[in-house]
Amino acid sequence: MSTPLFEILSALPVFALVLFRISGLMLTAPIFASQMIPGRVRVAMIMMTAAIMFPVVNAQAPSGIGLGAVVVGGVSEIMIGATIGLALTVFIMGAEVAGRTAGQQAGLSMGQIVDPSTNEQVSTLGALYTIVLTMLFLAIGGHRATMAALLDTYEVVPLLSFQTSDSMVVLLVEMLTAAFVLGIRIGAPIIVAVFLSGVALGFLSRTMPQLNILSVGFTLRLLIALGIGGVALVASGDMLVEAAFDALAMVRESFGLDPGLTRLAT
Repeated sequence: MSTPLFEILSALPVFALVLFRISGLMLTAPIFASQMIPGRVRVAMIMMTAAIMFPVVNAQAPSGIGLGAVVVGGVSEIMIGATIGLALTVFIMGAEVAGRTAGQQAGLSMGQIVDPSTNEQVSTLGALYTIVLTMLFLAIGGHRATMAALLDTYEVVPLLSFQTSDSMVVLLVEMLTAAFVLGIRIGAPIIVAVFLSGVALGFLSRTMPQLNILSVGFTLRLLIALGIGGVALVASGDMLVEAAFDALAMVRESFGLDPGLTRLAT
């Protein structure tokens, strides 16, 4: 007759593997991996999430998992979770690309600030766009869709069944491309507006040589960049939402999951 202690000990290897996959996601995914979340709180979130997912995964887990299988399989479990988290983090980085590109054109490249979520120096517009895109990702339920995608991976990639493939590399490359395209689409209005203002100031300097273009032009470009950027950011709300849904669907599709369930998960 099995005792409760024996049942707990026999379930520890499965719980450890579930913990590894969730840890890989929590340490790399947007919002969850933020440096503003204390380490103890993050550990508590990982343990709590693993405890919630464990009964579902344990029902289909193989029996007789030893310590060696946990050590070897733990690496692959971390890779699965980290791939999902890194892919979505790369997508969020598209906002920083937009802000940095537009800021260089508007003369804000020298104004660097420290992003508290990553402890790295970023541009002012890049930090603004990153905050907006992250909050939008949170508002549409991206955190729930991320967890749902991680849980669904157990259907196609059960415990200790991971095999090396190029799907993860393809996912990261495609997400990098999508982030770059998103950054260009967000920053394009500012880049075009600043370019046109530069052309107009060039003609103005020819007709009015006594006007100090250097002093007037910097302030004018800054006002145009902030004004056009604010209007464009509000107008591109639907585009950002669709891009976030496409990124989540891309993650699901790379693991062979139904991308159509992305919106249901949110």
